[in-house]
Amino acid sequence: MRVNKCDLCQKEISFEQRVVAGTGFSFSPDAELCLECGEPVLRFLRRHKIIDKNNKKIKEI
Repeated sequence: MRVNKCDLCQKEISFEQRVVAGTGFSFSPDAELCLECGEPVLRFLRRHKIIDKNNKKIKEI
């Protein structure tokens, strides 16, 4: 069984309740964050219109 932990606060997170931040390249490192730590990242992306608020894959925090 794979255990995911937040890269910032080290809290155990489930697969559905995580925010993955990365560049999108296959060999680049990604950061797996819990919802509390990932909220500022999502806010920044929404503010600068990089992601759409109406995207069904991204849940509102």
